[in-house]
Amino acid sequence: MIGEAVVRVHRGAGVESEHRVAWAVAGGDDGGPEVFVRSAAKPFQALAGVRAGVLERFGLGADHLAIACASHGGADDHVLRVRELLRAAGCAEADLACGPAEPRDPVAAAAYREAGGRPAPVRHNCSGKHAFAIALAVAEGWPVEGYFDAGHPVQEAMGAGIAEATGLEHAELPHATDGCGMQAFALPLGRLADAFGRLAGGGLGPAGERLASAMTAHPELVAYDGAIDTELMRAHPGLVAKIGAEGVLGIGLADGRGAALKVLDGAMRGLDPAALLVLDERLGVTAAGPVLTRLREAPVVNSRGEQVGRAEATFAAPA
Repeated sequence: MIGEAVVRVHRGAGVESEHRVAWAVAGGDDGGPEVFVRSAAKPFQALAGVRAGVLERFGLGADHLAIACASHGGADDHVLRVRELLRAAGCAEADLACGPAEPRDPVAAAAYREAGGRPAPVRHNCSGKHAFAIALAVAEGWPVEGYFDAGHPVQEAMGAGIAEATGLEHAELPHATDGCGMQAFALPLGRLADAFGRLAGGGLGPAGERLASAMTAHPELVAYDGAIDTELMRAHPGLVAKIGAEGVLGIGLADGRGAALKVLDGAMRGLDPAALLVLDERLGVTAAGPVLTRLREAPVVNSRGEQVGRAEATFAAPA
């Protein structure tokens, strides 16, 4: 099932902006718009490392696997796991090729700046994926240098995981360069919904089950407090969720159902209300509680801390 939603951002009584959101629910239709799934691919990129025995080889735990799948907030708890992962593989922060960044979590970023912190690769939200990729290279005897380049064995292995999860041929996956320097893959939105259903529902074998279990056991490491994927996994045991840049989200349920969304103009503020609408009315999962209610309404707040508007998501009328 594929469709569109509209997120209207109200200021006072008027509509100030609109965001169109493509969505897909797994099963029966693997089409929809072709989108770059960005960091929503991270759990599937980690399949190769799990199957290669990276966790056992280096004595790593489920928390390290969660950070490998993360677009983490860059707080100290996140950075600790990245550093542990690198150290276990005999590597260092200097080996990270993701580039420097401030923490993604606004709260962590404010505290980091106040303490005099400067952008650093280990604070980059993709540093967990990069550290796990480095560990895979070490475990397999591949060179660490250039691990992020297209054609490197690490990238071939990570791309094969995406192909397996989506049922597409690796060689046919369109790709470009992601924000962190690794490969970004494009695929039909319906295929991403199917992949998340397989991830959460046990359809990717023992390695997929380990990934889903790590993410649901450590939602606070996958993103940060207040982020849609973290909060959905906290609220609904067995649900797996992961965002991608430019307004992408994949959701999987333990019964094998899945959904995927893409804000067509890339505005992240349109994602949360649309995701909760699709989750509620197309998957029958009601997201409740104060944090998810706030994400659903996406309040518009001015510089005085006053709420001056909100967002509202509805399904678009069929063309």
